[in-house]
Amino acid sequence: MTSIDKADRVSDQDAARSKRGDLSREFAETVRLAAPMALTQLSQLAMMTTDLAFIGRLGSEAVAAAALAGTVYWVSFTFGMGLMSAVAPLAAQAFGAGEASLVRRSLRTGLWAALLIALPIMLFSLRGEQILLSLGQATVPAHLAQQYLFGLAWGVAPALWFIAIRGFMGAVNRPEPVLWIMLAAIPANALLVYPLLYGEWGLPRLGLFGAGLATTSVNFATVLAGMWFAVHREPFTDYRVLTRFWDESRRPPSPRIRSRSRSPRSCSWSPTASGLPQPCASGTRSAATIQPASGAPVSSRCCSGSRSAPS
Repeated sequence: MTSIDKADRVSDQDAARSKRGDLSREFAETVRLAAPMALTQLSQLAMMTTDLAFIGRLGSEAVAAAALAGTVYWVSFTFGMGLMSAVAPLAAQAFGAGEASLVRRSLRTGLWAALLIALPIMLFSLRGEQILLSLGQATVPAHLAQQYLFGLAWGVAPALWFIAIRGFMGAVNRPEPVLWIMLAAIPANALLVYPLLYGEWGLPRLGLFGAGLATTSVNFATVLAGMWFAVHREPFTDYRVLTRFWDESRRPPSPRIRSRSRSPRSCSWSPTASGLPQPCASGTRSAATIQPASGAPVSSRCCSGSRSAPS
C-alpha cells in the first residue's frame, strides 16, 4: 500500500468520525429541545385528567356534561391553536437569520391574532347548550355542559397567548420555562378546582362552572408567568417584546440589531520621526500626507468614519 493510499484511508476515517460526531451533536440538541416540549404536552394532559378526576365525584351526568363541553370547546379552540402554531416557525426562521426584530414581530403578531381569534371561539363556547341541543343531546347534560363552558370561555385568550409565548421560547431554543410553568400549574389547578367545585375552604359551591373558572384562572396565571420570563429573563430580554408594544415602527433596534449597525472603532495615522505611519488611539478616518525621509509624499488612511482632506 502506497503512502497516498494510506493518507486517503486516514482521511476517510476522519471524515466518518466527524460525521458521527455531527450526528451525535444534532441528536443531543434535538432531544434537549424536544424533551421539554413533550413534557409540556403531558403536563397539559395531566391538568385535564385532574379536572375529570374531581368532576367524576359529582356523578355520571357531570362526567357526560364535561365530555360534551370538552368537545364543543376543543372543536373551536383547535382552530385557534392551528393559527398560533405559525408563531414558532416564523420566529425560528428569524432567529436563525439573526433578525431579532422579526422574532419579536412574530410573537407580537401572534398575540394580537390570538386576541382577535379568541372572540369567535368564546362566542361558540357561550352558545354551547344550543349547539348540543341542535345535535340531539339530552337537556340535562347539555345544560350542565353549558355551565362548564361558561367558566372555560373566558380563558380562551390567555390560553392562545400562552401558545404563542411557548412557540416564541421554543424558537429561540429555550423551551424550559414553559415546562416549569406547566409543572407548577398542575397543583395550582387542583388547588383551585377542588374548593370551587365542592364549595370547600369557605368558597361557594360552583359546580362545573367552578371547575371551568379554575381552569381559566390557571390560564391567566400561566400567561402572566410566561410573559414575565419573556420580559425579565435572559435570553428573552434581548427581544424586548413589550417595549413600545403599540408602535412597532418607532421602536428602537434591539441590542443584537444595534450591534450590527454600530460603526467600527475609528482612528487616524500620524507620521513618526522615522517617517513611518503610526496608528493613533482614536479619531475619525483621515487621509494624511506623510513626508518620509526620502522626501516622497505618501498618503495613508486608517479605519472607517468621515474623511478629511489631506494636509
